Amino acid sequence: MTVSIRDIERFDLENDPYHHMIKIVCNKWKPVLIRAIDFEEGNYSRFSRFTKQLPITERVLARNLRELERDGILYRTVYPEVPLRVEYRLTETGKSLCPILDAMFKWGREDMIRKNIEINPMGEIKHGYRKIDEY
Repeated sequence: MTVSIRDIERFDLENDPYHHMIKIVCNKWKPVLIRAIDFEEGNYSRFSRFTKQLPITERVLARNLRELERDGILYRTVYPEVPLRVEYRLTETGKSLCPILDAMFKWGREDMIRKNIEINPMGEIKHGYRKIDEY
């Protein structure tokens, strides 16, 4: 594909693949939510599970989950029961992000070790870097 010099005179951040991915995936909570769903047995999670395990408000969690659903990263299934049950599963697109997020985790972990920064053990356990003490 050829491109005219007029098409590349000025960098367009809105049409850049890096920027596109960052908008979809890179905030404080989305990588954690995506990997948490993937790590769960059965590869699904519920809203209440996130609120029990993460220091996140329900409002922020709901917003992030809605955005991930809108962007095609996860499915939201509502079961018409009392109480209402909602499950979140990764789409194939969401699953395709996991190796990328794992590489980001590995880089972050290695940089934290270099800088002697304490690392949260839960993430290390989930990624296979640490085992649970069974005492």
